[in-house]
Amino acid sequence: MKKNILALGILTLMVASAADAYVLLSPTRRWGTVPVPVRVYTTGNSTINDSDRGVTAVVGAVRAWAVVGSATTSSAAVRGSAPATIMLNTNGNICTGSCLAATLTGYYSGSTIRDADVYTNTRYSFTSSRETDGCSSEFDINGIMVHEVGHVIGIGHSNVAGATMYPTVSSCNIGPRSLEADDLAAMNFLY
Repeated sequence: MKKNILALGILTLMVASAADAYVLLSPTRRWGTVPVPVRVYTTGNSTINDSDRGVTAVVGAVRAWAVVGSATTSSAAVRGSAPATIMLNTNGNICTGSCLAATLTGYYSGSTIRDADVYTNTRYSFTSSRETDGCSSEFDINGIMVHEVGHVIGIGHSNVAGATMYPTVSSCNIGPRSLEADDLAAMNFLY
């Protein structure tokens, strides 16, 4: 079963290059300073919690992007207020239906991102690299968060199948945990 990994409020702009097919947010924007701070709000999704080490997996997953600093956990989150926040719940019905996660990327001034917020859909079950019971039709939270943090840093959906920023993923697919050449090219272009 494939599901969309949705980024809300994103218009995309294709970067013209024969070697790369990555897509940036439109208008193109990036964080003004690096490393980009990311906070993980630790409550709200019963399949991503400390008992199965899912929160720990999420904190580790965001470090796949070289421009992200070490993620921290928090018991409080405020939408629209920096730093970027990953909320492990469907706060305000932002990610419902068939999306696995959604990133709000509309917090910017000029070409500088001020904040970005990620929400997961509590309707789905997630697994992580830290679980020991394997995968049974669950979605890999590590890869999903690596994908969503790509949006946080200014990258849109890729047209390259297999890239972390490709817009769909199947259950138990751990491929998006690793950045591909297309993902790295987009990050390097921005930073």
